[in-house]
Amino acid sequence: MKKITSILLLFLSLIFSCERDDLCPEDTPTTPKLFVEFRDNTLTDNAKNVALLRVEDFDDSERVLEGYNAVTASQMLLPLKTNTTETKYRVYRDYAIVNDEVEGNADVITITYETEEVYVSRACSYKTIYKNVVLTIEDPEPGEENWMQFAEPENENQTVINEDEIHYTIRH
Repeated sequence: MKKITSILLLFLSLIFSCERDDLCPEDTPTTPKLFVEFRDNTLTDNAKNVALLRVEDFDDSERVLEGYNAVTASQMLLPLKTNTTETKYRVYRDYAIVNDEVEGNADVITITYETEEVYVSRACSYKTIYKNVVLTIEDPEPGEENWMQFAEPENENQTVINEDEIHYTIRH
């Protein structure tokens, strides 16, 4: 009987000493997106909407960023790739399809960076932060003009740790 009681006590202590499965709370910061605000080229402190904004993956024009398909917006939240050090987007102003032809002014932006994985918790695992982030507006095709004039970082060390602050401004 002593043996059974000892085994039962050991079994119960093992069961009750185990922690329940941790769940990552929804409000836990995860890998952030690059927060870009569009501003007026002459009144540099003023946000300026872009009409019929469309943001698509540079390598696959069928992949349009959710929420950025011919909308009017003064900012973008751009996900950056975690398995490489560069992400490219084609960003349209005045996007439209007329007679099965894409119209609008498309500029290509290239974002380069270094990645660092940061431990969040056992339940949430890791998130990626981005360091030395540089956003470049590529030169237009011959005979075309960029609608984006220039990009400027908003923080000195050019890091992307969260989405609570503007990381870059683009003047147009």
